[in-house]
Amino acid sequence: MQWARLLPTWTQQCCQGRQRVCELSAFLSFIKQHFSGVCHDVLESVFFDQNGQVMDFPCSLVVLHNDSQRNLHLNRHSPIVQRLRCFGHEQLQDILDIMWCSGVWPSFTQLQISERRLHPTCLMCGRLVCGPHKQMVQPLPSGPVRRLQDGTPFLKLNPNRMCRRISDPWMVEAVQLIQCSWTAEESAALVASVKLAGHLGWDGVKEHLLRQGITRTSDQCQNHWREVCSAKAGDIRDELSGTVGERWRHRDNAISAEIDAVLEETPSTDASSSDLGSGLIIWSPLLACYLAQEISLARPPASLLPEQIQEDFLVGLSAFFRTPLIDRTGVLNQDCSLRLHILDPVPQKQASFCKDLSTVMDERAVSLLSLADTKCCKLEVLWSGGIDSTSLLVALLRALHPGWRPSEAHQLIDSAKEMDRLIVRCSADSIAEYPWFHEHVLLPLEKAGAIAIETLADSEEVTMLWEGPQSRITVTGECGDQIFGSQLLEAAFVPSELYPIYHLGLDAPWQDTLLQVLLDMGVIRPEYKDRWLAWFTPFVAQSPVPIITTFDVLWWLNLACKWQTVCLRLFQRRPHLSWSDLDRIVHFFQTEDFQQWSFVPENHAAKMADHKVWSTYKQPLKEYIFCYTQDRSYFNDKLKAGSLCQVNDASHFVIMGIDNKLNVLRFGPTCLSRRQMDKKYPKDGLRAAFWRENGMHAQCRAFASVTLGFGRFQQYK
Repeated sequence: MQWARLLPTWTQQCCQGRQRVCELSAFLSFIKQHFSGVCHDVLESVFFDQNGQVMDFPCSLVVLHNDSQRNLHLNRHSPIVQRLRCFGHEQLQDILDIMWCSGVWPSFTQLQISERRLHPTCLMCGRLVCGPHKQMVQPLPSGPVRRLQDGTPFLKLNPNRMCRRISDPWMVEAVQLIQCSWTAEESAALVASVKLAGHLGWDGVKEHLLRQGITRTSDQCQNHWREVCSAKAGDIRDELSGTVGERWRHRDNAISAEIDAVLEETPSTDASSSDLGSGLIIWSPLLACYLAQEISLARPPASLLPEQIQEDFLVGLSAFFRTPLIDRTGVLNQDCSLRLHILDPVPQKQASFCKDLSTVMDERAVSLLSLADTKCCKLEVLWSGGIDSTSLLVALLRALHPGWRPSEAHQLIDSAKEMDRLIVRCSADSIAEYPWFHEHVLLPLEKAGAIAIETLADSEEVTMLWEGPQSRITVTGECGDQIFGSQLLEAAFVPSELYPIYHLGLDAPWQDTLLQVLLDMGVIRPEYKDRWLAWFTPFVAQSPVPIITTFDVLWWLNLACKWQTVCLRLFQRRPHLSWSDLDRIVHFFQTEDFQQWSFVPENHAAKMADHKVWSTYKQPLKEYIFCYTQDRSYFNDKLKAGSLCQVNDASHFVIMGIDNKLNVLRFGPTCLSRRQMDKKYPKDGLRAAFWRENGMHAQCRAFASVTLGFGRFQQYK
């Protein structure tokens, strides 16, 4: 066993740690006192990854639960833990709060167990779980603590596991096998070449390999690339953009920077309350926790514990969707603890609307080209290879070159007038997701001078768009998902924690699926069920199409409540914003015509032709693409895959919100220190500007205090 093989090394490390017992005794005593009432015991532990290697990540707290106790494990080999013993109590308390708050998230029980409670599990695993998006989660098994030979407790963690990534985004075409042997080193070189030279096509990849002494034909490169994708499926994105641990190392560095700021007492620029707006146009659920009156370790300021989720129903829905929601009908916002501001209300349904999707797509493309001409700008399209971005690119190409089709690639294009009018930005990820379109559409058009192609090193570079030329308008496929449905529809096809949706399907009444999921996950307390339905039903009644099934309600929530956050998520990377910044990026599907199209009952039914076949999601858009490309493989097999959401989830630029004066609310690299917040926004500035005392949170707290008769946190012990 590898345990026996590695025990001597671990034991030596542990014995070295024992030499510091005298130094650490006061430190550990302080920690146990600090976390009293939250954890039954604090254990100095060793953390190992799946390969049996010591994990020395900065954040170092893991809480394991079972029915009788809650144990906090302190990572002995964390550099921060080794430094903590030198700090004064005030600094130590603030740093412990940062470490505790940066990773709190629910831990789910096994799906087959009927009782599913929401536990405040604190888990870092080499990354920071904070901000508006919380997808890096690993539930840990409870039970007896495992120990090394010398009695030191240890935990074995898998830092590569992601929550809710329940399908891989790659569609690999079936091609005739081209016999050619590749060594592991040559395969690795191919992956690196696709990343660096893939935007040039397979000839470019071949030339890049040739410079490394690897001789292959373009077809052999393409075929082996598909073999690599097929073999590694869900892991290939990590091959292209670094391992999950490497991508999230930015988060580690951000935590360290936050702690350094606390230690150095970095001066913070005060923000006057008079400069703040009257409502939030985008927000982090953590902000509601920061601004709540009661702040303690039982209710960490930057965590979403059951009380906050369950007592503020919009915060709870936001926790479930992993995205801060703003209801564009205004109904659900009324009882939220935060003051929210709507930028783009849901339009009233027009009974006379009769345009088909092709007409709406074509008209939108013509209007964007006209806008670019008026502003003397070029259009820059972010192409991911997915359905939304491919369809909008097809619309723009149809408008620019109406007589050209991929099947007639030999046809000459008069590109003198159109040269560089359209710039396609893509990465190796984009090409891997839809290689046929890249080879048969984009490269021929680029060769003819009809378009320009510029590479993105990887998806993270999307965050650098602000540094690009001001003479461009960037076009994205955002809001396409909101028009057609929701990524959560995928839960009906692959087992996940959303078990009722998987078990009953998309045609089941939403009360039997969505509501049951929220109850099972602890987002809604059973005793609040009727109150929650009374809050949610008026919102359902606002829909322009009847909301009956799971498909209906997930689409309506996505269109009405997630729309504004999606429109603004690319703007979360700027320390400062102006209204002119918002004009730099245009979302193709963010128009009233697309919304009106989605309100027509026949179109609503067509969004997913067969609710039992996941590949029929967004079929109208796939039909529009097929009409142009005649690529039946993409039409039949392409599955929805998130793009920009993954960019944001990997971000280490954390904000608490943006208000309607475009103030970016941020205090420190990771916004985890309440003391840093108080320094930047003194005299409860944020609370005065954005907290609503009469929200649902306050009502539920009063209701709970009367009906339950005991401390809210006690019921989770």
